[in-house]
Amino acid sequence: MIVKALHANSAEGQEAIDALLARFETGDDSCTRSVTKIIDTVKTGGDEAVLSYARKFDSPDLDVGSMSVSAEEFRRAYELVDQQFLLTLEIAIERIETFHQREMEDSWLQTRDDGTIVGRLVRPVDSCGLYVPGGRSGSTPLVSSVLMNGIPAAIAGVQQRVMVTPPGTDGEVSPYLLVA
Repeated sequence: MIVKALHANSAEGQEAIDALLARFETGDDSCTRSVTKIIDTVKTGGDEAVLSYARKFDSPDLDVGSMSVSAEEFRRAYELVDQQFLLTLEIAIERIETFHQREMEDSWLQTRDDGTIVGRLVRPVDSCGLYVPGGRSGSTPLVSSVLMNGIPAAIAGVQQRVMVTPPGTDGEVSPYLLVA
């Protein structure tokens, strides 16, 4: 594969940027307006607004107490998934860990002739949130999202990792997501 370098300050580079940006223009800003309204409502309404939207979009019977998963639910999840899933999960975890451990190998910095410092600094944050989409009202658990977000965070040394995911229409989180 040949990668063509384009400079943003050239006519050709600007054309390429414009073409990329045009892909995302729909001419309809109703989605943006809807999302902005939700964000504003959550900013002002806090947890109650989140709960209201969770009831609207996910499960009408949700309450504050059901918005976190208990240790018992995690334990029960292991009983609900099949052995083949657990074996496949182990293989996936090993492969993802092997890949992402290489990203931790080195930080580097370089000072350019003009004094600009560029590089890569490997340093964990204290905590992170991991959003895992529910997929079709929770019926298609996106296990890969748990792995591809959680494993790199763990390898990086992030101490507190909090996963959020919408429940299924029954108000429950998929046991496959809990096990992952």
